[in-house]
Amino acid sequence: MNNKELDLLKKGHPLDIARMIESADAIQQFEMLNQLPVDRLNDVFIELSDELALNYINSLSINKKKELLDALEMDEIRNLLDDVDSKEVQKILSLLNVAKRQKMIRMLAYDEDVAASIMNTDFIVIDEKTSIADATQNLIKSVKDSDFIDEIFVVDNNKNYVGSIELKKLISARKGDDIDKIIERNQTVIYEHDSIYSAIKKLRDYDDTVMPVVNEQQHLIGIITADDILDIMIEEYEEDVERYVAVGDYEEDSSAFVRTKQRLPWLLASIILNLVIAGFLSFFQATIEQITALILFQPMILGMAGNIGTQAISVTILGLHQNELNGEDDVKLHVRDEVMIGILNSIAIGFLGFVIALIFLFTVNMGNQDPFQLAFVVGTSLTGGMFVSALCGVFIPIFLEKMKVDPAIASGPIISTINDLFALLIYFAIATAMLL
Repeated sequence: MNNKELDLLKKGHPLDIARMIESADAIQQFEMLNQLPVDRLNDVFIELSDELALNYINSLSINKKKELLDALEMDEIRNLLDDVDSKEVQKILSLLNVAKRQKMIRMLAYDEDVAASIMNTDFIVIDEKTSIADATQNLIKSVKDSDFIDEIFVVDNNKNYVGSIELKKLISARKGDDIDKIIERNQTVIYEHDSIYSAIKKLRDYDDTVMPVVNEQQHLIGIITADDILDIMIEEYEEDVERYVAVGDYEEDSSAFVRTKQRLPWLLASIILNLVIAGFLSFFQATIEQITALILFQPMILGMAGNIGTQAISVTILGLHQNELNGEDDVKLHVRDEVMIGILNSIAIGFLGFVIALIFLFTVNMGNQDPFQLAFVVGTSLTGGMFVSALCGVFIPIFLEKMKVDPAIASGPIISTINDLFALLIYFAIATAMLL
């Protein structure tokens, strides 16, 4: 290693160190990691790719593995276990100390969609009868590097959650002060079986950086921090983008061949659907041959249908993901509003399209075709095509949700092709009926 790399290992930010290590060859990667002290290695380790992190931990001796795992937070170990098979999970669990192993086994028992699956169990708890002096002394003596200490959590004699104390309030309190005065009570809590989205919503609505997780008996079992939520939101955002553009499970270190295999099926499906469109349009061959001016407005018909369909489908998928369309009444209200919006926008754009097409056709000589009739075809086709696309954008995600299929897949190339099909059928059907 050169001096610049050595200096970065000693003084650099963990993320910068991780990126430098990722870019090195396999032998150098392990050499660099082995030069880091345990406390610094922990910070760098969590920034490594899943593959490198697993390869490195498997290369360590038993004692080194235990030392590293002991320094990691519970949610970080959970993330590591998510990427290994059950046999490897048991090996890693066996290396944890008894208390940590029991906590991790409980965490692994939760479904990955519930809040408790992402909670952190490294935090400080005190009894509500503890004095300020004892609370401060207990914090100093028992705190570990992995503990969350921005807030101290308070329980009663029955281990029920009472409230929390901000660290700065505990530090600034006088020795003789009553601890009850600095306890924040009646706080919003997250229940262990709440959905992750519910936890996200609570943290966002109450603008908190951390919230306690309690069970049905109100016993404090963990905490969820804003950092935990941010990681989940980034991960879900990336997954949604992958589904929206139909690129499969994207991995940055995947080869070009693997990425091609992931994307190709969706592209082939789009080709087949476009061939279906071509087959339907063949019924209007005579119309297209006689009225070539129709081709001029085809991009506008397709573009506007796609735009309104995208708007409707985005709002509907967002409502489904945010659990705003749980009840039948919620769904009916959403459908009513979106249908009304679709009608109003379709009529407005259809009228504007008619005016614009009429001006264009009077400006440009299109032969014997009546400009008013052709403009009327464009306007009515815009209205009809946009309205049908808006309906597809509302009903297809709801239908997929009822069929237990992720509605996000409806926003990819498939729905775009379906919108194109309806828009073109309406366009050429109206043209055939009115102009031939």
